[in-house]
Amino acid sequence: MKSVPSGIEYVYPPATYPDGRSTICKIPSGYVQPALSKSDYQDLSDEFDLEIALVKAVIEVESAGSGFLLKESSPARPKILFEAHWFYKLTPKPVSKSRPNLSSPVWDRDLYKGGSAEWDERLLDAMEFDEIQALKSASFGLGQVMGFNYTVAGCDSIQQFIEENFAGEYWQARHMMNFIVNRDILDPLKHKDWDKFAFGYNGEKYWENGYEIKLANAYQKALVEA
Repeated sequence: MKSVPSGIEYVYPPATYPDGRSTICKIPSGYVQPALSKSDYQDLSDEFDLEIALVKAVIEVESAGSGFLLKESSPARPKILFEAHWFYKLTPKPVSKSRPNLSSPVWDRDLYKGGSAEWDERLLDAMEFDEIQALKSASFGLGQVMGFNYTVAGCDSIQQFIEENFAGEYWQARHMMNFIVNRDILDPLKHKDWDKFAFGYNGEKYWENGYEIKLANAYQKALVEA
């Protein structure tokens, strides 16, 4: 397993990039956040005894094949989705009264902003109410692993989880694979039991979004492209 490069450091209150974007992780000057390479895919395949096409299928469905906001200039922020219903559950503060777009008793697809706005108009705003619970209420990177699952993803702290998400796609992919192993859904994925895997990875309502169908299709696509 690769080590996260030194100099990558979680910061809060947020730092500011030269272009005015806010960030919660300092990146060393000149550092390039690496995309998953062919050798990375092979290493993950060997370590977890899993077809490369299956690794690619989960990544494709969860994050459309990229763990970073590629429209942002370097260093890019990780791709996220802020989940208002989780923020409602995790913080006792009455955020829903003043910012119902950040804290909602029920899941509401219409609250998503997508792209950079998930950072600028949602997560960073929520962190002003409750830094840690806001981080736990967002999903990050290639596997869109929820922040509250940072230990399941193999991290000792939420800050380590954030640093590794900023470091590059290899560490994001390891979060995903650790989550799969620790949730005991590696075998269903290996055996292409899409429904059982989808239930374990995305919850009991996975079928509402056709998650199992998307996985099967993404796997076939990955086989063709191999």
